[in-house]
Amino acid sequence: MSTNKAFLGINLDLLENPKYKNLDSRATILYALYADRYAASLHNARLGNTAFVDNMGVFIRFTNELAAKVLHTTEKMVGKFRKQLSDCGLIKIVRDGLKGYKIYVAPVEETPDNVELILPWKNHRVETTKVTSSWTTFAKLEFCKSLSLSTQITDMTVKSQTSTTCLPKESTSLTHSSLSQSFDNYNGLVGNAHAREASQSENQTQINSQTQINSQKAKKPNPYHTLPDTIKKSFNNVFGFITAPVAIELHTLIDQANEEMVNYAITSSKGRKITSPISYLKSAITNAVKRGAKCAQDMLNYYNDHVKGNATKRVARRSKPRYMSYDQAKEKVDAAMQQLRLTNPEEWLRITQKKKSQSQPKLVTPIYHLGE
Repeated sequence: MSTNKAFLGINLDLLENPKYKNLDSRATILYALYADRYAASLHNARLGNTAFVDNMGVFIRFTNELAAKVLHTTEKMVGKFRKQLSDCGLIKIVRDGLKGYKIYVAPVEETPDNVELILPWKNHRVETTKVTSSWTTFAKLEFCKSLSLSTQITDMTVKSQTSTTCLPKESTSLTHSSLSQSFDNYNGLVGNAHAREASQSENQTQINSQTQINSQKAKKPNPYHTLPDTIKKSFNNVFGFITAPVAIELHTLIDQANEEMVNYAITSSKGRKITSPISYLKSAITNAVKRGAKCAQDMLNYYNDHVKGNATKRVARRSKPRYMSYDQAKEKVDAAMQQLRLTNPEEWLRITQKKKSQSQPKLVTPIYHLGE
């Protein structure tokens, strides 16, 4: 039967301290999850991985979606539990970006001495056995000398192995005082991170691979610096600052056509209301290449022959009045009535009488009220 089982510990002060009496039981489990993750982040930070360390200390990332799956509840309920923990001062949440959050886990306050414990530990005894490893400091130093490692890595390995294997294990006690002391040593969060510790060689391999990746990124040139000066100047003048993704897109357009055509497409768009410069430039260069344009002069000729003339015609058509004025309409009506008088006098007379009857005011019938 295997005894290497990972477990999730819950600090009993969350149950005993009256300060946390309003905490939901699932909020207590959520804090235990946060504390366990914090212990892992703290352990990695001590090994030199500062990915989860900033100027405020060690933090964790634990999404509400993952917490909802673990607690078998909804994300909305997880948000309520997280607010309970924040109100009690157990966690501090800081927004990181648009959707991300950093969670800083605070220690649990010790139960006051004047509070009667619900779960006293006086009837529990735990027997511990101290084990002294034969892997001494001298043996580790001799082993490190045999490896072709740098001085910095050797010192770090000896320090890490000394702190984890040379020192004898302390006696274990389940009293509240011992739990609080252990909590102070680890900022109040002692989880089972040791169950997830990898071997020292594996950690060293990860460090070496990360160093190699960082060196490759450092050698990669910035795409902005490799852009031609004419493209930089024209783009900054028309659209503004060039970011790294925009610089990559500009390199792609230059490869698709040439520097002269891209520069013409940029300068010719000055003064226009363009919301997406890269999309506009892509469309202009792609259409020009499809038409068979080889240089900026070909693009200019196409604009003068097919675009500029049509735009002038459209403006000329819009400049003409679309509706007649009142005087023009009256003149046309009078001329039509005069023509009708000569050709059809009876119809003209009928229309004239009808217009006169409509223009005369109607007789108003007085309304009498009862009693008048």
